Amino acid sequence: MAESVMSKCLYCRPCLQRLLSRTSTRSFTTSPSRRKHGALPSFTPTSSPKLDALLSTFRSNVFLPSHLLKLQQNLIYKKKNHRLLTNTEEPATVRLGNEVHALKPLDHRVDEPNTRKSMAQIVELCKEGRDWVNMVPFLMGLKTAGRKVEWWQFEKIIRRMGEKGGLGVVMEMARRVEGTGMKLGHVKVAREAMWGGVLKCVQSEWSEEGVKEGEKFVEAMWQMLSEERHVDGNVTGKEADPKMKPEIVGVLLWIRALGSSLFGESQDVDGKVKRAAEMVLAVWQSADLTVDDEGWYDANHKLMMWTPVWHGMKMARKIVGENTALGRDLTTTITSDLEPLLKKAQENVSRHVSEDSSRRGLLLYDELSKIAE
Repeated sequence: MAESVMSKCLYCRPCLQRLLSRTSTRSFTTSPSRRKHGALPSFTPTSSPKLDALLSTFRSNVFLPSHLLKLQQNLIYKKKNHRLLTNTEEPATVRLGNEVHALKPLDHRVDEPNTRKSMAQIVELCKEGRDWVNMVPFLMGLKTAGRKVEWWQFEKIIRRMGEKGGLGVVMEMARRVEGTGMKLGHVKVAREAMWGGVLKCVQSEWSEEGVKEGEKFVEAMWQMLSEERHVDGNVTGKEADPKMKPEIVGVLLWIRALGSSLFGESQDVDGKVKRAAEMVLAVWQSADLTVDDEGWYDANHKLMMWTPVWHGMKMARKIVGENTALGRDLTTTITSDLEPLLKKAQENVSRHVSEDSSRRGLLLYDELSKIAE
């Protein structure tokens, strides 16, 4: 009752000072009601002045208010209180951690950027590693402020980071899932993350260092898929449980077989290749092996989805032995399912897309076909 009364009143300058001093002379991280929010997210300078400005706007107009107490939020949002914050001789400030922030009047409709549009802008503006490192604090700030990031936005972020060599940031986003909200429990998010390891190997031109980094990343993503904190309770049906998807397990097989084939003399010392091959075949009945005859988009997507699995099975067959029971099962799957699908998809994309077009499924197929020969 006391808080509701105070939230409706106007504050005189002495009362305002007492309110601010009472709540701002201590760090909010020590306040039981705000301890979960921690410090205000900070950003490092980027390669783009426009990106710097956008991040700064989110910090002052979205993230800062979310760290304030209810009475302080009333000061900045209620128009009747705004005159108390516009005294340039005696500015109203609040301390968060080691920082002192000036409080200013805000209008939800005018001063707070739209999350969806801003996320698209940020993804486009991030060009270098120093840009991408700001994604973790940005996502954490959004979560604290109650701003929802959809799975398809995470999918796009991961894709762009993979293309720009930002897998280290993707790893950090996944490790800090409680703060960033990026759960791998959605199949499309997990799939894009696993493909990042494939792209890392291609970008390194199959160097031993690059392949090892790709393998480390894929193995880490696979391990996190088993963690309860990455289960997305909002996802049900075919988009749930990525570990039951053959195209995702197939990337694990591919990366393990690749390292063994290129740098391990095709030996499966610890049996990891064999186990991954068995896991893929165990869930093969759920594989989507259809290709849309209309247009090129679905065909290009299927090339991206199944090319690593096809190449992984070919390498695994050599490693476990073509004449073993597992080797024969792999041969059947390759010749009966994957090769006809990939041939059809490759022809479809090639027929609809010009040679100078950048279509990642077709490009990956061409790249892996070279080393699969």
